Amino acid sequence: AAASQHEKPNRKSNLLLWALLAAALIIIYRLAFDKIRTNKTLQTLKEEKGALQEDIKVLSEETEALRKHISDHVCLKLDRNWEKHGDKCYYFSDRYLSWNESRGFCEDLGADLVKIDSREEQEFLVEKVKNFVMGDWEGFWIGLTDSEVEGIWTWVDGSPLDSRMKFWLKGQPDNFKASSASGEDCVTIVKRKAENLNTWNDDTCIVTHKSICEKAAGTGPSSSVCG
Repeated sequence: AAASQHEKPNRKSNLLLWALLAAALIIIYRLAFDKIRTNKTLQTLKEEKGALQEDIKVLSEETEALRKHISDHVCLKLDRNWEKHGDKCYYFSDRYLSWNESRGFCEDLGADLVKIDSREEQEFLVEKVKNFVMGDWEGFWIGLTDSEVEGIWTWVDGSPLDSRMKFWLKGQPDNFKASSASGEDCVTIVKRKAENLNTWNDDTCIVTHKSICEKAAGTGPSSSVCG
């Protein structure tokens, strides 16, 4: 009888131990299952993230291509005198002002007197000038001057005139001093000899001419903007 009574607590202890072991196994199984499910979820999220990043990349490329297409073909003109060419905007002012006054006018537009960087740009401007002026010597101020040091021609941005990129009329610059003792320290593009692109003429800075302003083309939500 004593042995039987001793076995009952042991049996209860064993049952409790098995119950705890079973509970532990269930918990371990649940944790393992949750970990597997979490890993699968993370893998799915990583794959979705990768796909989303690829979609964003494609969309960015398409947006850039569309922006370039619009920039090349569309120009929102807020003023009829603005002309877009390449990545720049040009304002052909019909106001007769001195060189300094013309530069101030351009600056008020967020621009400056034009700096000519290439033969192609000169060709574009020459064609426009031919349409805007009547007389051979009528012209537009550009952003070139030797007012600081005689004979040292510099653009309005401070850069020197490239010796390979000069379009002087024959015999120019001549610093003619008949109308001003200071000579001719500023430059216009004139219509004369426009057929061979050599259309630059130095002139007295205080006389009045039309002018060409230039600035980089901005970008709007649906077009490249000049103005």
